[in-house]
Amino acid sequence: MISEFPLFCFTTLAGLAAGAYAVNAVFKVGEGSKRAWLFPLACMILLGVGLLGLPMHLGRPERMLIALTQPSAMIAQEAYWSMAFGVVLLIDAVLLKVKGRAPRALRIVGAVFALGLTAVMGNAYFVSLAVPAWASVATFPFFILGDLAMGVAAVALFDFLLSKGSDDALCASPKFLLVEAVLAVVAVVVLVVEGCRFASVGLSIAPFAVSAVIAAASAAVALAARMGKVSGKVAAWACFVCLFVAVAIARYAFYAACVL
Repeated sequence: MISEFPLFCFTTLAGLAAGAYAVNAVFKVGEGSKRAWLFPLACMILLGVGLLGLPMHLGRPERMLIALTQPSAMIAQEAYWSMAFGVVLLIDAVLLKVKGRAPRALRIVGAVFALGLTAVMGNAYFVSLAVPAWASVATFPFFILGDLAMGVAAVALFDFLLSKGSDDALCASPKFLLVEAVLAVVAVVVLVVEGCRFASVGLSIAPFAVSAVIAAASAAVALAARMGKVSGKVAAWACFVCLFVAVAIARYAFYAACVL
């Protein structure tokens, strides 16, 4: 296991939550469902579990309190943005549970915090000059677009589960499936670019190539579902699994660079 495993868990799980909620600002999950509150709750759980990686990375939990007193520290900035995002998730979940609806403005604010968090994640490694493979502009899209790719697939799957496979589910919408396919293709490009960056500093491109192939499979499934050749259920599960695995493999390889 790599020494940066806690950070891998943080950026992957919290990034998944951030990407999904950002997409949710455009494509509402569980529209009309009485259980729509489960989506922000699920995002909050992913964010919370991911956040455990920050104090674990520091070795002792009390060090996190010290880090929070240093606003310029990247780990503190990640924590601050996570807290702001978490507050929005909590408010959204409560409003949906109690009133059955929440203002779209709240989702937009949450999306801003979510995207801000993914950008801060990328910046934390962009400024890490000790690891040449990280100190690249390609690091930003690697995190931001990677999280959005995972997020759009998570939105499709969660909406499918909430709608119980109805014809109104996002995974049956041609417009949504096109967006999902496009983001999967964008993820392929981002993974290839990041792999080339690693190759330029003498590291292996193999994990990123594997990830790109898996992400491409997700795009193919989304397009097949759009043409009616694959069911919405298959598309929802397959696209999520493919994109999550693709991003996870690439991100693990990304962190492994610090020990090579």
